[in-house]
Amino acid sequence: MISRFLALTILPSLLLGGCVASSSKTVSLEQGPPVETISTPYSDLLQCIASQSSMRGAWAVGQISDATGKMAVDSDGTGKFISQGAGDMMQTIMLTAGAEKLLNRRDPRPVVLEAKWGIRKLDEVATVDFYITGSINTLDFIPGASAEASVMGIGPRYRQHRALVGLDLHITNAKTTEVIAAANISKQIFAEEAGFGIGRFFGTTFVDFDFSAGNREPLQLSLRSMLQFGLFELLKQNDPNMGPACQQFVDEVEGVSEMKKTEPQTDDNNSFHSEE
Repeated sequence: MISRFLALTILPSLLLGGCVASSSKTVSLEQGPPVETISTPYSDLLQCIASQSSMRGAWAVGQISDATGKMAVDSDGTGKFISQGAGDMMQTIMLTAGAEKLLNRRDPRPVVLEAKWGIRKLDEVATVDFYITGSINTLDFIPGASAEASVMGIGPRYRQHRALVGLDLHITNAKTTEVIAAANISKQIFAEEAGFGIGRFFGTTFVDFDFSAGNREPLQLSLRSMLQFGLFELLKQNDPNMGPACQQFVDEVEGVSEMKKTEPQTDDNNSFHSEE
């Protein structure tokens, strides 16, 4: 009985080994889903922000760092849980949201290099009126619910996982270095797994079968959504028209919990404007 079981398990592996191409041949690659432009539930919100034309003046993105200090270690290697490209995400978000003038401060090396070569004058480079900085500073893994039942080695199981991600964002007036808007955003990332196991003895041989499936929210795409929502929360603190005009696009996204209202800054028109 055992020899028959071993033959049934080893034979498919041997057949599969015969199908593997030799190292001197190029194997055919699988055709996966097509390349797409990234879309999130807040894409319509960005279009609404752009229609308000509230981001007047010259804008830039400073450092939006991963301050969680969390590392992932698995069989594929070691790396950060959180994307290190949050600043680049925000730069794309601001351009989509209709920033009047978006200056690239993410990598000034080309301009500085040309200035050193003497082919560009730095006093010709435009100055920033407002810039956004921040950090992703929360990543907590929350124990989830689990259940498992088995009768004579047969039964289902279910497990739930959650992670809490949080970030802080600030808008700074570049001329005075005054922080004129601040927002803290958090989101729970949800994952679940369900399975069914069968373990039975056939004579003296124990056979175990296991079937499972799972769902998990994409962490980095959720981070992009958080940055988009965070920009909205920042802008409406200085533009009283932003909330009434665009709040409906936030309300359409399931699971959004609105922050408490923040009093807008008191200036001449309660909106962003560049200072001459």
